[in-house]
Amino acid sequence: MKSKTFIIAEAGSNWKVGSPQRDWEMAKSLIDVASNAKTDAIKFQTYRAETVYVPNAGDPDYLKKKGTKNSINKIFEELSMPYEFIPKLSRYCKKKRIKFMSTPFSVKDAKAINPFVEIHKIASYEITHSRLIEFIASTGKPLILSTGAATISEIEWAVDFFKRKGGKKISLMQSTAKYPAPLSSLNLNTISWLKKKFNLSVGLSDHSRDPVIGPVAAVALGADLIEKHFTLHNQLPGPDHFFALTPNELKTMVKSIRECEMVLGKSEKNVQESEKELRRYAQRGIQAIKAIKKGDRFKEGKNIDILRPGKRLKGLHPKFLEEIDGKIAIRNISLGDGILREDFE
Repeated sequence: MKSKTFIIAEAGSNWKVGSPQRDWEMAKSLIDVASNAKTDAIKFQTYRAETVYVPNAGDPDYLKKKGTKNSINKIFEELSMPYEFIPKLSRYCKKKRIKFMSTPFSVKDAKAINPFVEIHKIASYEITHSRLIEFIASTGKPLILSTGAATISEIEWAVDFFKRKGGKKISLMQSTAKYPAPLSSLNLNTISWLKKKFNLSVGLSDHSRDPVIGPVAAVALGADLIEKHFTLHNQLPGPDHFFALTPNELKTMVKSIRECEMVLGKSEKNVQESEKELRRYAQRGIQAIKAIKKGDRFKEGKNIDILRPGKRLKGLHPKFLEEIDGKIAIRNISLGDGILREDFE
């Protein structure tokens, strides 16, 4: 049976709506939604604008197309999470029985969240952030590393560097660095390729808008983790709401993943309990096609044939037909009953 996929509901910066009180209420609402959807974890993002981009970074075209007028630096400044939020979020997550996670973008951020998380996550664009990887390795906690827009040599370096710095457990996430990502860009076959190459747990951080296709296909291909952005409403202001899942879609995604795990079943072929009734009723055996008396000679097409037994006694596998044909019955056999080993010498 496939092990349970670890599902992360990515809240990102979607908690930010205005005043500190409104932000807190929104964050709690997002935790409630993720908990109700039965995800394993909810993940926020923790950063400071001055430790992400250079001051004159310019504005990304994909946000311009969405009508965003602020600079990327201003956006990060407005969406930065107060460190004092972190313990409150952690406590509320414990109350709701869901793991708290938050992606740090600097060593300072990582130090702020480290006491409150069991698992660290590094975003795709931080895959070259040596100081951040080094610090997280030093915590001894598992790391989930996204690989969007990264080359294989960059992934190799990050994995090796994490281990050289004392990191123990690391998982990779196939990801497409596009928001939203077209389904045609998900490249899910990379999951099994990354698993084989690195001998690591691999998942999907899915930026597509569809709640089912990417996650379910990824799980079917062996993904161990799924991460997906979600929101309360797609029309809320902010850079991540428009491509995120709604609460009902998040529930649908989790349900679909769990059903996918169920239908994948075991990795070896066997007769399942649910099949046994019809196996006994409908799988063919060597059956009597007329009443056979003790001393009669078995003859294919005359008194025995390969048939489904229904509720009659099931006979031997038809591979024994040539062995039986011509033998003499040593007991009376009723019409429809199967021919058994003890029915001939």
